[in-house]
Amino acid sequence: MSEQFLSEVDLAARWAMSSKTLTRWRTVRRGPPFVKLGKMVRYAMSDVLEFERNGLRKPVPRQATPDEPTTPEVIQNMTVRDVVAGLRAGGE
Repeated sequence: MSEQFLSEVDLAARWAMSSKTLTRWRTVRRGPPFVKLGKMVRYAMSDVLEFERNGLRKPVPRQATPDEPTTPEVIQNMTVRDVVAGLRAGGE
């Protein structure tokens, strides 16, 4: 199977950003690797997916207070739904 490539416009649409941002990123060597043929810029889909995987940020659990015994296992198993329910309940 051959590699798929995204244009600058396609990648900008995928990430909901301006294509000018990708242009600026290339000048400061940020973002996924790219191929430039003449005036055409292309991004290999495998490189885009790798960049997205590496760009994921895992939330850092807040420090528990002494009267609040929270184990890392409990924090790691929380879902977005759990967090929203906790916020609606006043953070209890």
